[in-house]
Amino acid sequence: MALDLAHDRIFLCDSANNRVLVYDFRGGAPGPAPIAVLGQPDTQSVAMNATGEPTPNGCGLAFPNGIAYDTERDGLWVSDFLNNRVLFFDTHVLKSFMPADFVIGQSGFGQAEARCGSRGLSGPAGLALSADGNRLFVADSLNHRVLVFAADKLVHLPAAVAVLGQEDFLGCEPGTTAATLRAPSGVAVDGSNQIYVADTGNNRVVVFDGNAELIDASAYLVFGQEDFHSAAAASGSEGLRAPTDIALDELDSWIFVTDAGNHRVVGFNGRSAKPLCAAAVIGQPDIESCAPQASNAGLDAPTGAVFDLVEQKLWVAESGNSRLGFYKLGGN
Repeated sequence: MALDLAHDRIFLCDSANNRVLVYDFRGGAPGPAPIAVLGQPDTQSVAMNATGEPTPNGCGLAFPNGIAYDTERDGLWVSDFLNNRVLFFDTHVLKSFMPADFVIGQSGFGQAEARCGSRGLSGPAGLALSADGNRLFVADSLNHRVLVFAADKLVHLPAAVAVLGQEDFLGCEPGTTAATLRAPSGVAVDGSNQIYVADTGNNRVVVFDGNAELIDASAYLVFGQEDFHSAAAASGSEGLRAPTDIALDELDSWIFVTDAGNHRVVGFNGRSAKPLCAAAVIGQPDIESCAPQASNAGLDAPTGAVFDLVEQKLWVAESGNSRLGFYKLGGN
């Protein structure tokens, strides 16, 4: 998900329907129907690439599963997973089935090759922008890395300026150390340029210092594991199972992680004496429970989260329940 607070819009990846839905939430909650759809000509169409063909184009999508709203340029970045690319849509004038303006990871809108290197992508997932809007972070999941692009220099097929999870742009092997990643799917960046990565395959979240050199960098903090060399899936206050996304409440120092395999969202409080242990849980009756639930207090495979700092709302998208909801937190 992504929020556009200036225009009271929320963007939602409807991955299996090969589209991004746009809702108006001026009334505090999304309206009954989307105001626009990206990737399809109308709300009834769901074909891959809008044509049902594997060859991509400038308007269609194939399993989009990461988005970031760009306030500096009033645009939307979309990771188009099966097409191995990231697209930029200018949303100044928002309409259904609008074409993308720029593409990352491919030389044109008609290509979908999975590649490594500084210009290639393979299964891009979560996206995030730095606080100043100048850097775009892409969880390049099947290359087991996070790439950093200069978002303020929009061109086709740009080269990444930095990489996390590999020692250089040519590396694409998974690993379980402070300097490596395994199928990362989510990324978030706070106002101090600290980079949080949902390292899904390693059942953990790792944090990098974005103010340091981001080539062959090492994480300095880990959530969900006792050290940087462990990767076992677990529940409880110290475990994670296939975390997918991260949302930040910097006002109250909360870090929310969608712990998809445990069917919950866990909150880590930055002011806690034990920052590596979850201090709160949403979607389960207690910190030890991890069963999927369809009730209004339960969750089933939550995959995305975004925090509205103005309204103090945590929006959560659930894959298992095929729904979007929000929790009014107010710092608690």
